[in-house]
Amino acid sequence: MSTTWRLRGLLQAARHRLTFSGAQLRFSTAQARLRLLAVFPPVKIVSSELEIREFGPQDVAQVAAFVAAEDRTALPPGSPEAVADVDEWLAATVHRRRLDGEGVHLAMVQTASGEIVGSLGLRDTDWRAGRSEIGYGVRASRRGRGHATEAARAVGRWALTEGGMRRIQMRVRLDNVVSLRVAEKAGYHREGILRMVDWDGEKAHDLAVFSMIATDLETAETAH
Repeated sequence: MSTTWRLRGLLQAARHRLTFSGAQLRFSTAQARLRLLAVFPPVKIVSSELEIREFGPQDVAQVAAFVAAEDRTALPPGSPEAVADVDEWLAATVHRRRLDGEGVHLAMVQTASGEIVGSLGLRDTDWRAGRSEIGYGVRASRRGRGHATEAARAVGRWALTEGGMRRIQMRVRLDNVVSLRVAEKAGYHREGILRMVDWDGEKAHDLAVFSMIATDLETAETAH
């Protein structure tokens, strides 16, 4: 083989490697962009009686009081076990779910008083499918006042508009009559039952599945 043909072969191989490397770079860049986009934006929702927002340093006194009293009904899963851990939790830990693209933890704050009456979150978020699941907790002394219904309705609407989701779902144990009513009043549509799917450590329970999609928003606004 002549020197000319060898040079041509080397040039073709180099072009092939550059093309392949360029494709890899474009793919890696696209993946990075997807990861950057697959995060909920900072959340602050004002509804009729609640401000629904992320936890922050302004909540240190209330959260510390909840932890000291061992009353975590108003706090999301993973809340601090000790008062000494509250500052770090508010500064970083509570925000990891949103920054990791998995969902978001939110505080339900009574607008008139500034009191945290509960928490609500989105979890198990699938960005490709555009779906997430909602869950909440309300302080025992603040239940029966419509806070959960108001928050579930407002966050469902936010997630389907500003949050970029196509579907928000809620799963509720059939023996939790109050939460079943919350889902219905908030405008979520009951789809069916997942039989024997929830395990509480002792026995299995059926779960009712509710969902809200974009075409349900008008219903969610008017449901009571």
